Amino acid sequence: MRASFLCAAIPLLFSPFAFGGPGPVPGSENIPKMMAESTLVCKGEVVDAPGVIASPNPPYPRRTATAFVHVDRCFKGELPAGGTVPVLFDNILPGGGTSGGTPFVVLQKGDYRLYFLKPEGDKYVLVDGWFGQLSISRHLATDLAEDPDPMHQLEMDLKAGLTDPNHDRVLDSIRMLGNMQHLQSKTELVSLLGSTDSLVRTYVYEAMLRLHDYSVLPSVEQWLMAQPVPPSALFLPRDSLFQMQYRLVYEISAIRDLSTLPILHRLLRLPDPIMREEILQAVRAIKSPKSAPILLKMLNDPDPDNGFIAMQALIELAGGGPIDWVPSFEEFRNNRTYYAAVCQEWWQANHQEN
Repeated sequence: MRASFLCAAIPLLFSPFAFGGPGPVPGSENIPKMMAESTLVCKGEVVDAPGVIASPNPPYPRRTATAFVHVDRCFKGELPAGGTVPVLFDNILPGGGTSGGTPFVVLQKGDYRLYFLKPEGDKYVLVDGWFGQLSISRHLATDLAEDPDPMHQLEMDLKAGLTDPNHDRVLDSIRMLGNMQHLQSKTELVSLLGSTDSLVRTYVYEAMLRLHDYSVLPSVEQWLMAQPVPPSALFLPRDSLFQMQYRLVYEISAIRDLSTLPILHRLLRLPDPIMREEILQAVRAIKSPKSAPILLKMLNDPDPDNGFIAMQALIELAGGGPIDWVPSFEEFRNNRTYYAAVCQEWWQANHQEN
């Protein structure tokens, strides 16, 4: 069956400061986890760092250089004397720019980031090679001196970043607010739902869905249904709005709230088969008998992957167990009309509601 749409539809993007083998989806940082694992969480600018050396042959020694980060804000931990943090990084890298395994991490002079750090000797290292440093606005929230909660301090700084004149930093702030997993207040995000900037608005949709606030789902449905089918290959940042279609349906695929089923059922009319699959997986996971009629229709979806998933969902609704007619995916794909009809007859004979 088809691979995850994030790999099939969108080329994997690597962070500008970390690369290696295939890794997690960009923008999916688990901020609470990294906060918990860190000894020091701060944001600031790299004021000094040696340059990168390209080496044609392995082995590539790790953490070969030290960058010095001047800190503007410390959210967790004690800031070293002088306000500058020494951070180890990789400055001897493969000449071709890629290598399998753990990502190489690069810090460059002038970088301004949010850093999640733990000590190593008398210096620090990132707690996560992929997400241990994140682009962030330089804007600072006020009146945080008496706030003992590092997550709330970070929340307030991210909200300050929503007014940054740099569009990318605004998008970073929205994304990371969604990846906080819980906010003390969503007022600032909600205020951006009326933005005339489509990318800002869709980033807010994504953040709200990640916060399990499904009040935006009707707006997400309306937006998705109005969009053209994405091209087969996306080139960023030009195709960022097309990418947001996939990102939003990915978030919808994680919904398990029964009350959202009417919208999920309607979203199964999306023209893109990969998007329909993501929505279908949410419908399948909710396991509601109310989904049976739409699953019966999805048996004949133009895409065989989706027809097969609909068949599996119906079998799960029926309680599973051995069923002698159930085909393999290859058998279903090669004789889809026949097996769709068999499944419909089986459901109507054994599980049709009176």
